[in-house]
Amino acid sequence: MSIRLRLTIYWALVLGGILLVSAYAALRLFAHEQWRPMDAALLEEADTSAHELSRADVPRAIAFVRSLSLERDVGPRRRVRLVGAHRVIADFGDDKAVLPDISVDGGFRGLITSSNRAFRFAVVPLTFQGEPAMLQDGVDVTPIRQSIERLRKTLLLTVPMVLLLCVAGGYLLAGSALAPIAALGKSLAAIQPGDLHRRLPTPAVRDEIGRLTEVINALLDRLERASATERRFASDAAHELRTPLAVLRSGLDVALARERSPAENRTALESAHREVVGLCKIAEELLMLARLNGEVAIDRKPIDLAEIVGEVAAAVEPLAAANNIGLHANATEKTVIDGSATHLRRLVINLVDNALKFTPSGGAIEIGLAREGARAVLRVADTGLGIDPAELPLIFDRFFRGAHANGEGSGLGLSLCREIARLHDGQISAANRASGGSEFVVVLPLGSSSSASAGATFKST
Repeated sequence: MSIRLRLTIYWALVLGGILLVSAYAALRLFAHEQWRPMDAALLEEADTSAHELSRADVPRAIAFVRSLSLERDVGPRRRVRLVGAHRVIADFGDDKAVLPDISVDGGFRGLITSSNRAFRFAVVPLTFQGEPAMLQDGVDVTPIRQSIERLRKTLLLTVPMVLLLCVAGGYLLAGSALAPIAALGKSLAAIQPGDLHRRLPTPAVRDEIGRLTEVINALLDRLERASATERRFASDAAHELRTPLAVLRSGLDVALARERSPAENRTALESAHREVVGLCKIAEELLMLARLNGEVAIDRKPIDLAEIVGEVAAAVEPLAAANNIGLHANATEKTVIDGSATHLRRLVINLVDNALKFTPSGGAIEIGLAREGARAVLRVADTGLGIDPAELPLIFDRFFRGAHANGEGSGLGLSLCREIARLHDGQISAANRASGGSEFVVVLPLGSSSSASAGATFKST
């Protein structure tokens, strides 16, 4: 069922209920206004007549009842009776009127309608000639009932017609109101994957449709950027894989071109092995980066980042010592992060490995972890050559290698670090130190169960 039809049905139900309640209220109000003056006049006349009859003798009472039955100021036909305890003293007027069945001894005073609803009687008790009596002053109420019935029929005819016209108008208005959405859907359907640069026309009026159009255009902007990033990623990956594959193929072709000695074959195999190892590393990092990009959330568990820093420092220390590089790791405070231990370990390893690559012999690397408010701050600093200021905005891009890289690495390590920090709702940044070298800072939110406790300090020089 379309939105237009649902809106029309809702409108019909609400409007139908309003019209029915209004029609019923109008009919009841009209009937009340019709009966109220007639009832008041009839009861007032009966009270006055009863007072006069209570002081009259029989001949005067009969004459008074006859004259009262001839009056037409209250209604077109009358029926007036003076009834005693044992007999009817006077009875004049329309003999077809159905009389009320009321006992004189009951002392009833008020208004009563005949059984056929044609006459309405004002009944007033009185004392006549020392005996209880009752005056029944009736009037034909057919004109009032006919006017009420005419209004009822009019409402029964007009209410459905008004409802039908209003529902039809509502259907047209709903179609007019939803037309911009239909046009929006048509324009959106015309945008194909190959032309994500197209945007929906923004309405002149900034209403709900205008805001929806802005949201969709913003979504298209993000899709276009994501598509361009993926295309660039595929192109960069193909470019990065092409060179080592070409080297590997050329080496194998040369090795197979003629008969070679075992030593020459071993040299060719070692060269091919190095290229294959590099390709495997690139493929592994590409696969991990693709997985990280596809993850919206990770399976979070409480992880002590201080333990991970200590483990990585202990594992890297022999390599740093072999290159005459001092490694100082300070993680003296338990720092619990809600996240993935595998991802966080890869983050620390990549940053430390990057520092090792660009720190010369005799230099030093410092790894610091501290809690600052509700955040954990990881710093990895080195005393290397630093980063070219022009390259700082680019170092986290995929496959980017700085001027000091000398072809080392795949250019994906820092990209992985950025994606891991993003998945943990954190940030990573890089800057040059005033004393020389560079510093990478990772800021991550602390876990809900994080508590301060003494930790171990790892220091190697």
